[in-house]
Amino acid sequence: MTDAGGAAACDPAWVTYREFTPDSRLQGLVRLYWEVEENHGPGEEEHRFMPERSVRLTFYAGESWHGSPVTGELGPMPAASLFGMTLAPLRVVSRGHTCALGVELYPWGARQLFGWDIGTASLDLLPEYGGVSREVCGLLDVQDWAGARARLEVWLLALHGERAREAGVGVQAATQLYRSLGTLRIGGLAAELELSPRQLERAFREEVGVTAKTLARLIRFEEVHNRLWLRPTTPLAPLAYALGFSDQAHLTREFRALSHMTPRAFTHFVRQHLYGERAEIESRLQHSALDHWGPDHWGPDHSGLDHSGLTGHGLANPRAGDPQVGPAQGFRSAASPPML
Repeated sequence: MTDAGGAAACDPAWVTYREFTPDSRLQGLVRLYWEVEENHGPGEEEHRFMPERSVRLTFYAGESWHGSPVTGELGPMPAASLFGMTLAPLRVVSRGHTCALGVELYPWGARQLFGWDIGTASLDLLPEYGGVSREVCGLLDVQDWAGARARLEVWLLALHGERAREAGVGVQAATQLYRSLGTLRIGGLAAELELSPRQLERAFREEVGVTAKTLARLIRFEEVHNRLWLRPTTPLAPLAYALGFSDQAHLTREFRALSHMTPRAFTHFVRQHLYGERAEIESRLQHSALDHWGPDHWGPDHSGLDHSGLTGHGLANPRAGDPQVGPAQGFRSAASPPML
């Protein structure tokens, strides 16, 4: 994906989003790299980052604050942090020009490389990894994206060489859970791996850093979120059935619990504030990953969506006509989980 052109840069608010494939040696632990550059125009913009099925390593340059949308309390965004798989939205307020370079990690990748688990709400990397964090953020400050990405990858490869482990039954089960879009049950996974459910749960928690039930919950939530994002008119009853919810009411309860809004309120926001003309929606859908659902794809989850729009994601309202806005609002191509 190319950078936004000069016309976009002249506007009071604009955003660009790019994705990159990691080195093949990292692909069992790292899904992708992403870059977001955003100008928030005059004043401040607010974003809401929804719960998601991955862990995010982020290096940041610019002025942003984050906190709970419930309490309203905000603190400065760390320059380098590990964050993800929370069970509630995150509120982010940004001002001026910001740059972020991120790594989307499978949860077992975050666990092996950084000791992450579901109890780690947010890990500030500066105390332990201050040298590389300052180097990467310094390169972002001067917008040397290629240099920042190269320095980041050298560091991750070094960590991989020191800490990566062969995938055990917990990681194998987690991979199958992703491929099923969160619909497999622990009993079936255990039988397939010739283990008792208790043995598998223990291995899952130890190797992946989260229980199978919580991971399945997050996978299904993000799947609902992304399908409604791409097709706001999607009927909820068949969607609930396809993703293993007991009924539409169950889907609605889960969506509200994790996003603090109902599916109806979410789709209303998408239709009213982010898409504009129906022709543009159809054009976007034509290129979406929704045409490629299958056991070998995660589906269109969102790396850029966490950076603009009510996706992982914000209540900002970027320009609907900007060719770079689509991915940053929650569009992302499907990708396969690692083969283990």
